[in-house]
Amino acid sequence: MGRPLVAAAVLVALVAVSGVGGASAQQSPKRGGTLVIGTLMAGEPPCLNAYVDACGVPGVLDRGLTEVLAGAFEGKPDGTYRPTLISRASIVSRLPFTLVYHIRPEARWSDGVPVTASDFVFTHRAIAAHRPAFEYDPTFVRAIRALDQKTFKLVLREPFPDWRYLFRMVLPRHVLAGQKLESVWKDAIDNPRTGQLIGSGPFLVGSWARGKQLVLVRNPHYWGGHAAFLDRVVFRFLPVADIGEALRRGDVDMINPGSRILEEEAIELRHQPAPGIRVSTVPGGSIEHFDIRIGDGGHPALKSRLVRQALAYGIDRVEIARRIGELSYEDEAALQPLDSVVFPKSSPYYRPNWKDYRYRPARARQLIEQAGCRRGSDGIYSCGGQRLSLRLATVTGIEARARTLELAQAELRQIGVEVVPRYVLFDPFFDQVYGGDFDLALYSWGAGGSATWPGTTFECQQPDNPTGYCDRLVTRDLDQATRTIDDRRRTGLLNSIDVRLARAAPVIPLYQGVGLFARKATVRGVVPSGAGSNFTWNAENWWIER
Repeated sequence: MGRPLVAAAVLVALVAVSGVGGASAQQSPKRGGTLVIGTLMAGEPPCLNAYVDACGVPGVLDRGLTEVLAGAFEGKPDGTYRPTLISRASIVSRLPFTLVYHIRPEARWSDGVPVTASDFVFTHRAIAAHRPAFEYDPTFVRAIRALDQKTFKLVLREPFPDWRYLFRMVLPRHVLAGQKLESVWKDAIDNPRTGQLIGSGPFLVGSWARGKQLVLVRNPHYWGGHAAFLDRVVFRFLPVADIGEALRRGDVDMINPGSRILEEEAIELRHQPAPGIRVSTVPGGSIEHFDIRIGDGGHPALKSRLVRQALAYGIDRVEIARRIGELSYEDEAALQPLDSVVFPKSSPYYRPNWKDYRYRPARARQLIEQAGCRRGSDGIYSCGGQRLSLRLATVTGIEARARTLELAQAELRQIGVEVVPRYVLFDPFFDQVYGGDFDLALYSWGAGGSATWPGTTFECQQPDNPTGYCDRLVTRDLDQATRTIDDRRRTGLLNSIDVRLARAAPVIPLYQGVGLFARKATVRGVVPSGAGSNFTWNAENWWIER
């Protein structure tokens, strides 16, 4: 399949596009004010230049710099994209894959200079020179050329469905040309020659008090549908032990949801409610599942599709989701079974292709017997003379995983399958998984930004296919999906693949993780999103009710 163009893209992306204004936000009768976001002190970046890896790119992006330096598109919490600096991008050729970008006529920098094609060309050259981890692999670009001030052409070496991921932050050529990029924007995002703040988004970096807070201020010359409602957004850096209390005290207005540690603080806020604080359950950034080892190293009986289907019927995914939801969030509706392995439930393209797998122990036993297995005097089946005893591996020290394993162990015992738990440290666990030394493995995939998931995960003879599952037609279609540009055709193809995977059952999806988003009740316009999401995507629409 070749190396992916976007180094940072992980799973499940969805590639619909909405208008630049995004979801309409209710407007406060009194605009203005300051929103303070509690943020982990340990996550404070050492500098603000996202194109220098030493600055700690993920932390920089999580702190809203895409609202200062806008990109071609911006990701939304459901995995779709909205165009920002551009009005549209047209595919004008498929061989070679060629895009023509049309920059919004009104798009301009905060100093009044128009955003032009030369900014995108300059940004690509910076990417080629510095290889920032969050951007695309520049070697996949065959050519880039400005056609006029507001139009440019990009030619890629092969078709690329994730093309909306390109140009996540665009640089201002007119202030950076001739500068050493690694030497600028240590403490501010400004014109290095004049010290004047610079940006193309609804906010600018107003100030940064290291160890205390980073302040974004409204861009008074923002060209979008409206100027930001808020005067300021403050990212206040706090010790993790103080963040929940800071929200209770009123020192901060919201907890940045981009960290699992902060979600745990939100759990405490749900356990001990505080007046005026709302804690919302939102889709999270993980897909919990069981892998079933079909290839060498796994139990021979798992090569039988009937036995794998029996495991799927023999695990009560509804009960597991409910119990794990109670464990973390005290909300029975927080988690529901996930019935797809190609799209999360938060995706507009999600189809419940695995919905038939509900807890049916009698059906599970019937399938095992159809596979030629015979039940022993202790209630455990033997298949081909080998006891159906399965090694179930998971990472040690994670309470939700331990609870899931215990529930699955008890449920599978009822259908005549013995489960032998293996709790393993993080690194050795993945060595085992990718080495094929397991029968069942419990872990999660990350849910995030690639249009071509599941990629090579289920392809024949691939090193990143831990199950060893191989279906030549599925492999063919997975390869085609990575090259299919039309959104409707690709998502339809991925759902067709999902239907075949459901029949073959090389994995068992459990649930999409959820996160907790804690904020004051007076915070408006924020679209709650889980860990890993770009929760600032519509920051211009945030406001505080007075």
